Amino acid sequence: MTAFASAWVYHVLASTPGLRVKVYLLASCFIGAAEVCIAAMAGQFLHLEKQREIRFASAGIRAAATTFVVLTSLLFIFKLSDVYSRGTLILQFVGCSMTVGLVRLAAYRAFQNAAEKGLLQRQRVVLVGRHDDCEACAGQLRKSGGGFDVVACPLGWDAASGEAADFDRATGAKLVERCRVLRPDSIILLVDRKQEDGSVGMLLSLLRQIPADVYAVPTHRDIFWANAQTADIGGIATFAISRRPLSVFDLVVKRTFDIVAAAAGLIVLSPLLLLSSLAVKLDSRGPVLFVQTRHGYNNEAIRVLKFRTMYVSDSAEFRQASKGDSRVTRIGRIFRKTGIDELPQLWNILRGDMSVVGPRPHAITHNELFTPRIDSFDRRHTVKPGLTGWAQVNGFRGETNTLEKMQNRIEHDLYYIDNWSLLLDLKIILQTLFSGKTYRNAW
Repeated sequence: MTAFASAWVYHVLASTPGLRVKVYLLASCFIGAAEVCIAAMAGQFLHLEKQREIRFASAGIRAAATTFVVLTSLLFIFKLSDVYSRGTLILQFVGCSMTVGLVRLAAYRAFQNAAEKGLLQRQRVVLVGRHDDCEACAGQLRKSGGGFDVVACPLGWDAASGEAADFDRATGAKLVERCRVLRPDSIILLVDRKQEDGSVGMLLSLLRQIPADVYAVPTHRDIFWANAQTADIGGIATFAISRRPLSVFDLVVKRTFDIVAAAAGLIVLSPLLLLSSLAVKLDSRGPVLFVQTRHGYNNEAIRVLKFRTMYVSDSAEFRQASKGDSRVTRIGRIFRKTGIDELPQLWNILRGDMSVVGPRPHAITHNELFTPRIDSFDRRHTVKPGLTGWAQVNGFRGETNTLEKMQNRIEHDLYYIDNWSLLLDLKIILQTLFSGKTYRNAW
């Protein structure tokens, strides 16, 4: 219905003569049927209660996109491009994608409401593990919005002390019998570091006797198995421990945007850059630009450009600028407060050392100070550093004189890396330009 309505809307807006009703009606039926078939073949309707709301909706949009790729290919193969308007095709894609996403969100919430009211059978889950781990996992399952009914944390674990009891075959058999009575749909074994031995293998083998899905989850999040996923590499079954933050396609899109934005910025802002250079030269003695070696992509050293904002000093000691810092020049205070001192980094972006958006590059001395103290600190270098970033627009700019301040910045940097999209980059750029929070703590 949406596909046909989109064709009619385009026909009205573009004032094209004669709407080909039969052609677009047939194509609309194909779009609807193909989207459902593609989604079904991808298993998107299986175990709805185990899926997250946003992933269920985004999977539908991916299925719609695949459908239109197929439709476009068929139009090309059968030379029907003259019959089928490209404007209609684009409007149908946008309309159908939005409709699929909204319908799935509504359907998911209706499913959750029905499950909460007892109209649908909720997913029965049995948790096996330390008491604290079971409590945390149960809370996460309930918070996820899935239709879960956490049944129990059965035998074998001391709820009072939180310590695991030793599993022998007799204890495991009792656990299996308890689970049979509970009739779970899923069993989740929460494996602590101390339980990674033969007893866990024996327990998993026994649990496979129960007609339920059996999962094992490491509860010590510092090990790499915690977020591992199965993958096939040349016919070899492997565990995917981590992935590149950006695919090859993502890298091409991001680099293209960087080149266009940096080149345009250098041209448009050239008068400001010239005036700023003159202001630095007249304000205090020393070079116009300050060049500092910092860590970039893959921890490689890069030379980052800035307008000099401090008086020239013979001291080689690294120290971050702080509020009221006497080293900062008069014009430097204005530049730091407005971010003008960072504009020469447009040249770093054009060269490929940096990106418009990404984690801000730290001085190497700064990195060496915090790397041993914060887990995953160096993971911020799996993408190019940016002229602006998610941490900065959320107020985590400036001096990081405490571990907590740096942890907050790193958490935001890692969020950006794990959730990158061109839309997120555009959002960060707009916030950089118009949000006062971005320039908070800029001394």
